[in-house]
Amino acid sequence: MSRRARQRAHHPRRAGALNAVEIAINGARRLSDDDVQGQRRLLERARREMACGVQWRLHWGRLADAANMAETFAAMGLGSGPDAERVITAAQRALHDAHVRHAQRGSCALYADEIDALDWLVRVHVLQLASCSYSEFAAAYDRTRERISQAMAGNATPGACVVVGLVGSQRPDA
Repeated sequence: MSRRARQRAHHPRRAGALNAVEIAINGARRLSDDDVQGQRRLLERARREMACGVQWRLHWGRLADAANMAETFAAMGLGSGPDAERVITAAQRALHDAHVRHAQRGSCALYADEIDALDWLVRVHVLQLASCSYSEFAAAYDRTRERISQAMAGNATPGACVVVGLVGSQRPDA
C-alpha cells in the first residue's frame, strides 16, 4: 500500500465508518438536538450581543452565515416558502444596512426592525436545522461557501444583497 493510500485509510472521515451503508446511515440522521440547541444559543447570543455592540464583527459574521445557510436550505426545500424568503431577505438587508452604518460611522446600533428581522432569522434557521440531516447540512455548507465565493468574484445577480460572513472568508482548503 502506498503512503498516500495509508494516509487516506486513516482519514478522520473514514475512521468511524466501516462501509458505505454505515456512511449513508450516518449522513441520513437528523442533526442532534444538542447540535441544534447549541446553534440556537449561539445565534441568539450573537443577535443580543451584536445589538449591544459587543464583539460586533464576530457576531455579524455568525448571523450573516446563518442568513446565507438559511437561504441555501430554503433553496433545497428545507424551511422554504414565501414567508421564509421574506424573513431571510429582511435579515440579509438588515445585516447589510448595519454593516454599511458600521463602516461609515462606526455605529454598532441596530434599529428595532433590524433586531426583529434577525430574531425571525434565528427562528427560521433553527427550524431548518432541526429538520435537516448531517449530509444535507454538509451539502448546504458547501453550496453556501461556493455561492459566496462566486458572489465575491463578481458573479452575483445585479441588485443582490450579498453578506459575506465567516464561511465566505475562509479558504476552501482550511
